Amino acid sequence: MTSTPPINRVSEILLEAGFRKIPMPLQVAGMEFDLAGAFVGSDYSPDLVVVGDIATDGEAKVVRQIEGVARALDVMRSHRPMTAVILGPRPIGKTLDALSQLGRVLPVEEASNQSELRDRLAVLLPLEVPESISGNYDLGDREDFALPDHALAGEFFEASKLGAAEVKNRLYSALNEVLEEIDNSEQNGEEI
Repeated sequence: MTSTPPINRVSEILLEAGFRKIPMPLQVAGMEFDLAGAFVGSDYSPDLVVVGDIATDGEAKVVRQIEGVARALDVMRSHRPMTAVILGPRPIGKTLDALSQLGRVLPVEEASNQSELRDRLAVLLPLEVPESISGNYDLGDREDFALPDHALAGEFFEASKLGAAEVKNRLYSALNEVLEEIDNSEQNGEEI
């Protein structure tokens, strides 16, 4: 049984999220950089994602290559944020400090499965919003829905058709009515 190389697993997740793979060696400002991989984001994420493999290339080479990319981007006056995804052992000490000075660092280490790897890369991925648990509470996409059996709920719903200011006014009115009832009860010596 052969396992998929970590760069292929990272690549699969990023490509699925809409990133575009950049051919290697990475060329920036006329210079070539020999990294494990590089990707560029699209609409929601304009990041340049560079992937370094410490297990294969060693810490010194990975840091040198990523520093070179960062300097080349500076020379070009690029405003594109850079994220370094680090495969292999987690960088520590001076290596982590050096990489952290250049941009966001995502050490994925040896993620045991695709789900764990996806979690470690989550900051680069589009947010997945779960579907509503119950359609009865989602008023925005249905014509027919169940309002609570209370007159105030109907009043708020009708007020919502007129805008946020009207809902606020109706809320203030409802609160004032309750407070007046409390005040009247206290004046008459009744318990609430």
